Amino acid sequence: MPSIPSPRDFPFSVQDIRSEFDRLLDRVWHVGLNTAPLDGQDWAPCLDVHNEPNRYRVRVEIPGIGADDVEVSILDNKLNIKGTKAPPPKAGEDCTLLRSECRYGGFSRTYELPGAVREEDVAASFRNGVLEITIPKTPEVAGRKVKVQSGD
Repeated sequence: MPSIPSPRDFPFSVQDIRSEFDRLLDRVWHVGLNTAPLDGQDWAPCLDVHNEPNRYRVRVEIPGIGADDVEVSILDNKLNIKGTKAPPPKAGEDCTLLRSECRYGGFSRTYELPGAVREEDVAASFRNGVLEITIPKTPEVAGRKVKVQSGD
């Protein structure tokens, strides 16, 4: 007589499926079907971009990652942020994971800045899981007066 499979026989749980479904609904509800920040990735950190008079200030929340695990570059007014968030060490055999919402692995974000910037003066700092990037703007081209030299 065939035995009825028990929930432990499956590599996933109903709770895992429900969690994934909740995340999918949350993404659709809050940001629609656009997956621009993810673009095929499992996860991407949230970022805020502030437009100030002389600079752009970008704030990226990346808890659980160190400054050495993130790379910031800028080229042609495109800010690129890459990194890897390592999963925590595995728990012992007597430990059961009840819920898993944290995301791990590599990520990449690209943001095109709306105006010209001074790439050589970009600065980044990392504190308490928050990456802050300061990107100075180039001075606006307002024209200049040209002094006319006398030929006499």
